[in-house]
Amino acid sequence: MRPNKGLTLVLLMILLALLPLLILRRMYGLPKRGGIPITLVSRAEGRIYRLDLEQYLVGVVAAEMPARFELEALKAQAVASRTLAVHRMKRFGGKGCQHFDNADICDDPAEHQAWLSEASLRKRWSGWNFYGYYNKIKRAVEETSGIIMTHQDRPIDAVFHSTCGGSTASAKDVWKNEISYLTRVRCDFDKHSPRYQNTFFFTWAELEHRFKVPGELFKSLSAIAMTDQRRISSVKVGKELIKGSEFRSKLGLTSTCFSWKPTDLGLSFSVVGYGHGVGMCQYGADGLAKRGWKFNQILSYYYRGISFQKIQAKHK
Repeated sequence: MRPNKGLTLVLLMILLALLPLLILRRMYGLPKRGGIPITLVSRAEGRIYRLDLEQYLVGVVAAEMPARFELEALKAQAVASRTLAVHRMKRFGGKGCQHFDNADICDDPAEHQAWLSEASLRKRWSGWNFYGYYNKIKRAVEETSGIIMTHQDRPIDAVFHSTCGGSTASAKDVWKNEISYLTRVRCDFDKHSPRYQNTFFFTWAELEHRFKVPGELFKSLSAIAMTDQRRISSVKVGKELIKGSEFRSKLGLTSTCFSWKPTDLGLSFSVVGYGHGVGMCQYGADGLAKRGWKFNQILSYYYRGISFQKIQAKHK
């Protein structure tokens, strides 16, 4: 049978027409048809991505939680990250990215949540590890597709942290903002975290340099206020009051749950946990998953009084 040259030519023209779109989708992760588009500013890469929400979540879960964690913990992270994104996206009534007017979200974890591109993940997970980890995280996202947490029919602000150190913190204790679903819960499931207990040491000269006050004043450092979990709310250096969060930030401590001991050379700090302590404890989620808990049980434990719903697309 003779080949149909006309048909072959038409097929070739169609392929050439689709090729740029395929390349763009590969490079920039264009949103899938029918999905929820999200505009992401990658401050780390200095570029803008336009993605489908579910595609975006693969990069978030990979950046925010170790891929070696249990699948149910990764699924809990996927739902928390999806909920957090929806809560803050402009198309759903959120504030969007505060630094870029036309962006829904950015990859700065201090403002929203971390995110890594596929190219960055290939560098992180070398060789065959990439395919195993990437597919595992993709599965976690796909098996929770569209699921978000709500409270009074609105997406919650599903904040999370690495390691609580025995108990999570309430939003009221940390940010002075009472939120019913962000309350303190007991958590004995994160002890396998490498950041469960941390030690830091600073000489008197280092303390003076970081706070711009005489190092001698730190010899009388005292805690002025702390939460029931012993998270430091404020300290006193000489006559100056410093917020616990500011003190932690300037020293690079892993949390505000810290104590200290003076030595001849400076102060030795003992710190418990990693992060602000509010919402889901990621290592705790992994610990619960190891005990057989499902993702919805994990999330209901850390975010009290919430419901689960399927997100409804809202296109602009």
